[in-house]
Amino acid sequence: MEELAADHRGWAGERSWHTHDRDLLVSAVFRSGGHVGLMRAVRPWPGAAGGLGASVTTWLEAGEQMTSLAADVRAFLAKEYQ
Repeated sequence: MEELAADHRGWAGERSWHTHDRDLLVSAVFRSGGHVGLMRAVRPWPGAAGGLGASVTTWLEAGEQMTSLAADVRAFLAKEYQ
């Protein structure tokens, strides 16, 4: 998240990250007008019948909103591992 916030002027293509077993995926795209599409997908049982999963995409301003989100994620993860 902090890398995305730092790149507030944009980038080409899609950036994506996933867990080792691919049950969690996060991807981001930059669009004109300074907005970032941030998609999160969860597929906890990819081998199960039907491949149950869910995803959501939110659109944020590349500057202030991404910076705020990055700080919130950092604070959340810091609490989880203390």
